[in-house]
Amino acid sequence: MNLLKNTYKISALTLITLIGFVGESFAQDKVGSTAAQFLGITSGARGSAMGSAYVALSDDASGMYWNPAGISRTSNSLVSFSNMNWFVDTQIQDAAVIIDGDEKGKFALSVRGINYGEIDVTTIERPEGTGERFTPKDLTLGFSYSRFVTEKFSIGATARYVQQKIWNESALGFAIDLGMIYTTDYRNLRIGMSILNFGTDMSLKGDDLRRAIDIDESIEGNNERLEAFLGVKDWPMPLIFRVGIAMDVVELEDHKVVFALDAKHPNDNSESLDVGIEYGFNNLVFLRGGYKSLFSSRTEDQSFTAGFGLEYEFSDLKANLGAAYMTHEYLDNPLMWTIEIEF
Repeated sequence: MNLLKNTYKISALTLITLIGFVGESFAQDKVGSTAAQFLGITSGARGSAMGSAYVALSDDASGMYWNPAGISRTSNSLVSFSNMNWFVDTQIQDAAVIIDGDEKGKFALSVRGINYGEIDVTTIERPEGTGERFTPKDLTLGFSYSRFVTEKFSIGATARYVQQKIWNESALGFAIDLGMIYTTDYRNLRIGMSILNFGTDMSLKGDDLRRAIDIDESIEGNNERLEAFLGVKDWPMPLIFRVGIAMDVVELEDHKVVFALDAKHPNDNSESLDVGIEYGFNNLVFLRGGYKSLFSSRTEDQSFTAGFGLEYEFSDLKANLGAAYMTHEYLDNPLMWTIEIEF
């Protein structure tokens, strides 16, 4: 009983701390005012198909995106890869490996990159192209650790390196994700919270920002080619605070229905709700659906989501295959697939 009371206290204290910690950053809507926007794009077929309502439910490799505390809830060590089509034939790819450290907790390494392909170099004088081509890059590498503090309460953290590059300019940054999940005895009700992408500001640096200037053109005989750099503004990362619940609303021998609800508060958009549901048959076939960004004060480009999952065990391995379909106002409805192997 004392342990349960202490766990509730820890949960309440963590929530109060997180809210106070990010309160100032969330004082205003500042759409389009953050760098590394690819950090806020959904990850993993299961969470994506459930309308992104996944902060309390995450128990797979995509937990490194939603809530690092979920990593401790994976059954074994595993490897995962996912791919999603995005704007103008670009591909968003995620890969992760989780190592089971037994009583020491779970350790994980993740990488996310965007494959833009090659782009023609154009100028004002040559709008049809100069004949040169370049490849932009968005990349993040993360190292995560998660463990159970008690049988029902888990915590986790991710340290993240972030890089963006376009032509000869690049921006570097570092960020931290923090999360927690608490499980109750009532219908396996899970309460989850996370703060994502708390890190350094980012600004572009590179050779194309270098200029030769004349400090005072009215003075003769001075150095007319002093080296200077164009000033580039620093931009924060897309900080996101999430709190949510997940509950087994139906649990029979061969049938299971899970409901999930998330409230999210980003530093560059308005608050909103994500809602999702999953039906599982015989722990083998899963059907999923959801809705993103309910009650947002701004027009959202995404809404309904759907998907399915298959789980199969053979020998000492277990394979999970998932697919997600997401409606989008400006895209041909992105498709994502994920494959995960537990060992």
